[in-house]
Amino acid sequence: ACIFFPRQIQNMHTGLDLSVPEYQEIRGKMMSGHVEYHIVVVTRLAAFKSAKHKPEDVVQFMVSKKYSEIEELYQRLVARYPQASLPLLPRKLLFVGESDICERRAMFNDIMKFISKDEELATSPELLEFLGTKSTSAIDFKGKNIPDDKEKEDEENEAFDFFKEEKTPDLISQLSSVENVKKEEEEEEGDLDPLGIIRY
Repeated sequence: ACIFFPRQIQNMHTGLDLSVPEYQEIRGKMMSGHVEYHIVVVTRLAAFKSAKHKPEDVVQFMVSKKYSEIEELYQRLVARYPQASLPLLPRKLLFVGESDICERRAMFNDIMKFISKDEELATSPELLEFLGTKSTSAIDFKGKNIPDDKEKEDEENEAFDFFKEEKTPDLISQLSSVENVKKEEEEEEGDLDPLGIIRY
């Protein structure tokens, strides 16, 4: 979730600051596990803000990414923007120790800072997707959100679709109809006395 952030953005020309200040080791079962690197995003780009935000608002949020996810972004950026000489990606290792993780965090930090200073990379669809934004089709990166009633309508329809009844049978109504049948049978039985003679 985006939160308001009072400080000025360092990269005023891109409107985006990225940093990797920390990491977290996620323990799994039986010696398995992985490391998540926390990427802090401070931005005034409309792509990261909701309609409630003003154009000058600065928001901050954090995303956690594994080595493989950062590597995938890196490879996509290198392929699409070969002219951008990104800092080196930390090498893959079979066994990763504490010092390797610290080194990776520092290298990822350099990569993210480099990306946030480059106008083309900072607003690239690859980065926006990586950081978890919505569709970039109706976004004016430099300015405010473009008011788009159709997009709003689509969102409302999507929300409606989410709660739309599916074609699968409704179990609750099936159960209640079975209960009704049982009640009717019981009532019919109640009309008979123990000897089976119908009461008048």
